[in-house]
Amino acid sequence: MSQIIESYEADKLTILDCSKLRFEKEESGYMTLHMDGKTYNKVNLTRLQPFYQQELYISVHIEDEERQFREIGVIEDIKKLPKEQYELVSDFLRYKYYMPEITRIYSIKENMRGSLFVKAETTAGGKTICIRDWYTNFKLIGGKYLYVCDADGNKYFCDNVEEKLDKKSIAAMEMFT
Repeated sequence: MSQIIESYEADKLTILDCSKLRFEKEESGYMTLHMDGKTYNKVNLTRLQPFYQQELYISVHIEDEERQFREIGVIEDIKKLPKEQYELVSDFLRYKYYMPEITRIYSIKENMRGSLFVKAETTAGGKTICIRDWYTNFKLIGGKYLYVCDADGNKYFCDNVEEKLDKKSIAAMEMFT
């Protein structure tokens, strides 16, 4: 039995032709990709610009046997996929990037070990969000977009702080952003 060896080039960007892609969601939750007569199991999709372009530039990749990242290519715009495929890919990305929105910040307290405890209201209910390394995980991007990653890897956001948060919330976070 001959072994097929595929070559991956790290410095080459491959834009995928949406008309040649067929994704399937497996019972396990993983995605399978059929393309050009090849089948790729356990395909992962990653937004290359997750804050600004959520439907553009989606990396399609797998992990090989040595758990090395192998990019198959990039979907330039998922809206170019057939409707059923678009919905499947959109649902996968929505699940992968699930992030409750922060709607109010009641208080922010820092402990002696450098962690922040943010008491907030979110679209998923009231939360006390523990943030380690707050300099990296509690960021105001572009002066408007608040990105928060808690100690467990859960992510939260507020896409327009000035419009969506009240003055008390903004004042509470000013020292940390």
